[in-house]
Amino acid sequence: MRTEVLQVARAVSERLASEGAEAVVVFGSQVREDAYKESDIDVHAIGKRLSYRLERFRGFLVSISWATVRQHHRAFRNPSEVGGIIPAWRNALIIYDPQKIAGELKGKARKWQWTSLGSRADGWVAEELAGWAEEVHRLIGNLQLKRRSAASVQRSVLAIQMAKVLSVHHRILYDSENRLWDLVSAKMGKSWASVQSAALSEDGESFEDSCDAALKLFSLTAREVKHLLDERQFQVVAHACKIAGHPF
Repeated sequence: MRTEVLQVARAVSERLASEGAEAVVVFGSQVREDAYKESDIDVHAIGKRLSYRLERFRGFLVSISWATVRQHHRAFRNPSEVGGIIPAWRNALIIYDPQKIAGELKGKARKWQWTSLGSRADGWVAEELAGWAEEVHRLIGNLQLKRRSAASVQRSVLAIQMAKVLSVHHRILYDSENRLWDLVSAKMGKSWASVQSAALSEDGESFEDSCDAALKLFSLTAREVKHLLDERQFQVVAHACKIAGHPF
């Protein structure tokens, strides 16, 4: 970590310790040393304050978050959180840790394996996909009603969330959410990557084409995980794919 960044982290850590933090660590790009000029310094405190704030300090944007040890233990068992939190802790730089709390969490993260979730990961994938079927209905409805702004939001939601569903399905850990969509594309292959790119309108696709790509993305995700769906979930997802024009 750059000297000036470490100095800021230590100064913020001292303040957080005076506010009751039991431990303070730094996550993110500054630790990985792949930060860009305007990257924030992601300082995390262990404690009961349970707040999040951004501030400017000595020329840097500093993000300060709090969570208790119990919350972290829950996060290590939560399929929706492990993709980001496990590598964050594995790479964490411990700044303040008089009771060795952060050290224990880092050690637990290093030993963590997907198998510790048992069937919860697959269950989460199935229910999450079924839940996003509602967004398919909304997107189609708003397209029919010519509500472009609302449809644009739903298109973007589907384009964003399908990668998160598949990251758990394929047991992908990502040390930065900025890399999530590329990691999923690499796992799924060129066809998926092309549809995701169109849904995100990366190459200037028309509004209509990007919306259709988002609907197709949902269908491609459904095909990938349909063996995990129970009868209720299957009916919900299959109908959504059908009305989207991309049955599976």
